[in-house]
Amino acid sequence: MDLYNYKYMDDLFLENYKRMEQLNLCTEDNLAVEEVIEGTILPYRVVGSSKKAGVVDQNGEYIALSAFEALSEVDSWGGSYQVERVEYLDETVLYFGRFWRHWGHFLMDMVSRLWWIIENDMNIKIAYDAKEDIQGVYWEFLRLLGVSKNQMVRVENPTRFAKVIVPECSHKPGISCNVRYKKIFDIVAQKALQELEDYGKYRDKSIYFTRMQMKRRIPFEVGEKDFERLFSRQGFVVIAPEKYSLVEQIAMIRGAKRIACLSGTLPHNMIFAQDGAELIVVRKTNKPNYRQVSVNQLRKLKVTNIDAHISLKAVGPGGPFVLDINKNVEAYFKDRYGKCDYSKILQWFKRKIRLMWYVPVYILRNRKMDQQVPLFDGKVFSTTVTAKSELFSYYIKRI
Repeated sequence: MDLYNYKYMDDLFLENYKRMEQLNLCTEDNLAVEEVIEGTILPYRVVGSSKKAGVVDQNGEYIALSAFEALSEVDSWGGSYQVERVEYLDETVLYFGRFWRHWGHFLMDMVSRLWWIIENDMNIKIAYDAKEDIQGVYWEFLRLLGVSKNQMVRVENPTRFAKVIVPECSHKPGISCNVRYKKIFDIVAQKALQELEDYGKYRDKSIYFTRMQMKRRIPFEVGEKDFERLFSRQGFVVIAPEKYSLVEQIAMIRGAKRIACLSGTLPHNMIFAQDGAELIVVRKTNKPNYRQVSVNQLRKLKVTNIDAHISLKAVGPGGPFVLDINKNVEAYFKDRYGKCDYSKILQWFKRKIRLMWYVPVYILRNRKMDQQVPLFDGKVFSTTVTAKSELFSYYIKRI
């Protein structure tokens, strides 16, 4: 696809990565809806090795439409389980699904059933499965969409309702992405811009979204400061998005000419962007982020991926991740700006110091997990018996 620039990516497993980004996910098909009389919402439970949650009808039959499907089985859930006691509320509700505090999953996974309220009833009660109330930036999103607090019904225990409306998910990450999903974010963005009178101050800016100001006992990644400097010297405004309201974040994203950021959750925010915007993703890991594919396609983003990492081992979402100014980074900045302003000698020393950080943090975060190198064959993620050794052999040369 001409949306992507692969020139600054490592060749290791690159063909697998391309297969993922070249999936054609966008659809305008009608989405299914099921109205379940006397339906019971089952909150999320792990039963054995299975993740269970969803809606059952009055006969105890599971409503398949209430499950959550994603390309990776790790991120999917659904199915019923035995319950001893069921609460009852004489209400008609829309089934929202699971909620937990993770912004990327909120955008990509949790809000995709809300297309139904836009097309049918903005005032319906919305039942969500959670251990806590929806607050902060998550509530700000729902408010901008037009939802009021008295509409939200938190379900902690199995609860039967007079009627449960179960819309199909408009986004099934890595499987399909309906145009109705995009409409949710267009409405939120339009309302945000109406509330921020001076949103034009971000128009045509180049922005680098940083993670450096996030407070963590042990950081997930090291080396981002070098990239703040590189992009700042080329006119990018360095911004920590969590320091701003959602309204202002949307204004930044909607108005910017181009945005650069580390791979992970930050690129998902481009679902608020104008169509055709430019996105530079500084990849901190070899691991593919399949949720981003839908965002790129729906917004027709011009995406440049830069492999800027030393990935000795397969790791989970908590890292550790080592960022490095390598030949990919140097080539990108020389091609785009004529120079890559950094000290090779200093960078050599930094690699050695970062390795000393990497080893204990890797042991701490991954010692009980058998992390694999995910490879996409065009249909599913799998791996090979040699993938881990190939990964280590390829990146150890960069230390």
